[in-house]
Amino acid sequence: MTGKKKSKLWILFVILACVSCCCLIMLQPIGDYLVVQDEIQKTDLIAAVSGPEYRILYASELYMKGLSNTVFFTGGFSEENNRIEASWSKYVAETHGVPGEAIAIDENAVLTTHDEAVLLKNYIDAHPDMVKTVALVTDPWHSRRARWIYQKVLGEDVKVYMMPVPRTRTDFPKYWWTEASSRQLVWKEYVKLVFYVFRYQIATGHLRSWLSQFDKF
Repeated sequence: MTGKKKSKLWILFVILACVSCCCLIMLQPIGDYLVVQDEIQKTDLIAAVSGPEYRILYASELYMKGLSNTVFFTGGFSEENNRIEASWSKYVAETHGVPGEAIAIDENAVLTTHDEAVLLKNYIDAHPDMVKTVALVTDPWHSRRARWIYQKVLGEDVKVYMMPVPRTRTDFPKYWWTEASSRQLVWKEYVKLVFYVFRYQIATGHLRSWLSQFDKF
């Protein structure tokens, strides 16, 4: 190989290395922005957003560490899983050491994260002066949107602390752009973030009602 060819290959290698570094610098913060995690601390209630079973397990772990006296689960009947999700969550939590009397559930159907926040507010309103702080368990990629909507629904009197499931136990790797499923996850979550701001913050009247048809997506 001539010196000129070696020089070209070296230049190409440097260019590729620079491009890779730029991708890391730009792409990692895009995924990291979605993740909100507060310091793990004791709260009045632990609430797990309905979803993958590892959310139930992590909420149960937090309870077993003495970080709260109550765990709250939501979720109505799921045709896909052929079960009532809130009741199933309670069963899983009990099998992992959480006593039944420490578990509160709401079996009403939920379609969105907003719906789940409303059910939690209903529970808190039914137990005045008992809940002033909530530890919210969900996926890392979902934590920013979840915090925003839960805090908005619960109001200033209740403080929401985000305690998402550790990334290593979810389908959201640190280098999210290396997998097609996580790339799609990040894209959809940013779309939902924008949608939530329009749906629940900016829109009013007929526009807000019209936007509700997209909740199921």
